Amino acid sequence: MTTLNDLAKIAQVNVSTISRYLSGELKVTPTTEARIKDAIAQTNYQPNLLARSLRKGQTDTVAVLVPDVYQIGISGIIAGIDKRISSSSKTLMILMTGNSRKRETDAIRELCHRRIDGIIIVGKAFEGEESNQGIEALESAAIPRVLVSRNFARSNIVEIAPDQEDGAFQLTEHLIGCGYRKIGLILGSRQHPGDTLKLTGYRKALQEHSLEYVEDLVMEGLYTTENINRIVSKLLDKGVDAIFCATDTMAISALQYVQFAGLSVPGDIAIAGYGGGGWPDMPIPNLTTVDVHIKELGSTAGNLLLDIIDGKDDFAMMNISPVHLKIGTTT
Repeated sequence: MTTLNDLAKIAQVNVSTISRYLSGELKVTPTTEARIKDAIAQTNYQPNLLARSLRKGQTDTVAVLVPDVYQIGISGIIAGIDKRISSSSKTLMILMTGNSRKRETDAIRELCHRRIDGIIIVGKAFEGEESNQGIEALESAAIPRVLVSRNFARSNIVEIAPDQEDGAFQLTEHLIGCGYRKIGLILGSRQHPGDTLKLTGYRKALQEHSLEYVEDLVMEGLYTTENINRIVSKLLDKGVDAIFCATDTMAISALQYVQFAGLSVPGDIAIAGYGGGGWPDMPIPNLTTVDVHIKELGSTAGNLLLDIIDGKDDFAMMNISPVHLKIGTTT
């Protein structure tokens, strides 16, 4: 196995120079850097990561905790986080809770006890008994941490989230402007703070245009196709002329259901989603949605975490990112 002594001899530098260069603590001249890189290539040198982490007091590992990696929005956020973290010297570890609150709490506790450099928690699990124990453990831990679309409120944990209320307002106002008056809303879960904000934006738009808010037109899809099919059927029976879904995935399920039922979109009914994570680019039809710029959201979360790890503190605790309406052919 190649050692630092071996590298130093080939590169014609002392051991401390090559050690500090590899750890990023020392800048060397281009000529010296070329000799070091050539020595690494000749010997296929692999650093001892465990020894390095013990010296630095860091493992160069960042953990990301998500409810479900298969949701379009979450996978896009992960991609943004990965792009930023991979450009640093750190490794990304992804854990999935399967939307279980117990698994989420257990995972947060475990991560707080591991020697990792930081944690990013994306979204919120909603299945099982409500518990704040995991977040309380995170709040009291010394480990750097960032939330993404989690609490939508100020706390002692840095968070970044899209402006869900404004996005829902924009989309509902667009539907009203298109002439729709009986607009159904399918939320993921009323227990999720983000969906609570979407409901607020929806209600504000109705109120601003003197339209009645009807509680029976607001339902929970819980992110599953089976639930969406059942709910869309109910909304159609209630005579809605447009359906606003709180995620693009649910909107696609709703779109498929009404098309299989023989209805045209937007001729018979309008369908709109939320997220802008990939589905809206389908050629037929092009879904009307709210683009929350999920990859940028993830990249910003990665930036915030790396800044915290580096000891920086020149940022807000609650960071709201702008969203914009993306009009397709379904409205």
